[in-house]
Amino acid sequence: MLEMGCGTGIIAVASALAGCDRVVAADIHPAAALNASVNAARHGVLDRVRGVHSDLFDGIDGNERFDTIFWHSNFVLAPADYRPRTLHEIAYVDPGYAAHRRFLTEATDRLTPGGSVLLHFSTRGDVAALLRIAGEADRRLRVLKSAVHREGAHEVEHLLIEVTPAEVPAPAVFVR
Repeated sequence: MLEMGCGTGIIAVASALAGCDRVVAADIHPAAALNASVNAARHGVLDRVRGVHSDLFDGIDGNERFDTIFWHSNFVLAPADYRPRTLHEIAYVDPGYAAHRRFLTEATDRLTPGGSVLLHFSTRGDVAALLRIAGEADRRLRVLKSAVHREGAHEVEHLLIEVTPAEVPAPAVFVR
């Protein structure tokens, strides 16, 4: 299992506690990758969880494959020319959705046969842009689960999306 953008490593640690024998917790912020390892040790699963400093797949061995890849993405869209001032900002915004484009393009190539790519997204992000990028990357998006939560004055829909290669290149649509 690969948890992309692991932050504290909560998904990675929970996956190891649930029985995953090999989990990688990757994050662009080196302190987050270290934090995931510290939390794995605290919960007795450090032998199965490896924290990795990585900008998406850049810091992960190209031959390594996963049964599941999960990314709680930085779905807040910023203009393509926006330059985040800190690594912390990158956890929340993705200028021009460049990271989403890379993830959609690369993630399915990192799976074991029969594996799954899962993406968390929300209506705080630009769903239409995600669909456009998925179509350009020849990826199919299928909503596995949806939940609406009130965030201040707004209702926000959170989506758990499965990403698969498109059978035939075409504009991407959500399949529910």
